[in-house]
Amino acid sequence: MDNLNKRKNMAILGAVIYLTIMTIGMYVMSHVSHYKYPDPHMMNILIYFVFFAVASSIVIYIIYFRGTGFKKIKFNLWIVEFLIFAVLVLLAQSLLGDYKNADMTLIWKIVATTIMVGIGEEMLFRGLIFTAFKEKYGVYIGILVSASIFGFLHITNIVGGAEVGATLFQMLSAGLSGIVAAWVFYKTRSLLPTIFYHGVWDMSGLLGSVVPVKVAEYLSLAQTLFETIAAVVIIVYVIRKLKSGERNPKEQDVIDVV
Repeated sequence: MDNLNKRKNMAILGAVIYLTIMTIGMYVMSHVSHYKYPDPHMMNILIYFVFFAVASSIVIYIIYFRGTGFKKIKFNLWIVEFLIFAVLVLLAQSLLGDYKNADMTLIWKIVATTIMVGIGEEMLFRGLIFTAFKEKYGVYIGILVSASIFGFLHITNIVGGAEVGATLFQMLSAGLSGIVAAWVFYKTRSLLPTIFYHGVWDMSGLLGSVVPVKVAEYLSLAQTLFETIAAVVIIVYVIRKLKSGERNPKEQDVIDVV
């Protein structure tokens, strides 16, 4: 088996392992501990399963993909946009939230779990899956495959007690977010921007369910709209290029600026 096929197979195995661990975690959370997704108290259970799921992705990355995900960051406008959103939403959530009567044990579990999720899922879906399929089939296929699998992963929410409609919507939303994340990783050559952004995104959403902050909610809605538009633009661009027979972007293409 050549190296590209081996890396592709290991990336798929990583996704299967991650999905399996999180599915078991969702089942235990819902049917044993009786927390229903997206109750923030689910983190009391999921934090342990997330740890092992993330560890599995890190191990596969170290063995088969080391050196591909953390190159010197190439400056890009996406870094500026991600940083502005992340800083603003963190400031809003931390400074405007009323934490006096909040369960701080739960708060810190949310922080720890979302940091791990940011690291693990970016290493898995962008560092492993996108990289493997990019190497084998080109950037455009890598973007579509990694985003599709990332969206599909969220089907585990049903096992955790989430409604089917809400789960399907989140799968679509995650898939669109995965399009943008794969593009940003490709343009910046580093997982650090998407790891930071992903962790902050999940953290602000869950913290907001414990300590609601309207400003943070409005920022997240605006960012969701921005991501959706950006993802659609990238999808149209990718499909047009694939139809023309291209596998990778050309440096002179306008969209490559961002």
